[in-house]
Amino acid sequence: MREDVTKFIEAYRDAFSRGPRAIAEFYSEPCVTVRMGVVRVNSTRKDTETLFTDVDTTYRARGFTHGEILGIDVELLGANSALATVQWAYMGACEELLWKTTFSYNLYRRDGAWKILVQTMHDS
Repeated sequence: MREDVTKFIEAYRDAFSRGPRAIAEFYSEPCVTVRMGVVRVNSTRKDTETLFTDVDTTYRARGFTHGEILGIDVELLGANSALATVQWAYMGACEELLWKTTFSYNLYRRDGAWKILVQTMHDS
């Protein structure tokens, strides 16, 4: 199951090159995102897409082109749930490191597919 979660997170990373709609596919509806002191309930796919449209715009303005996984820790929480904590590197066009951050993702598997229920940024 750890390998499945890791593959899910790798696919999630890759979705950032395809835009907000692709990113939103990895989230459950509803889901909760917590970042920079703001707790947001995303009731619909459209809400999640809107969030990631804003995130994508902000990241791109900072020079972001892609992300890399620096570390991943998976804690299994039962037959269909897991907590994945991921340290991310945010990279620019010339492979320069722009910034790093850590997120935790509460995941649930339903009908064989993992989805993010809660995303929590580890605020610095």
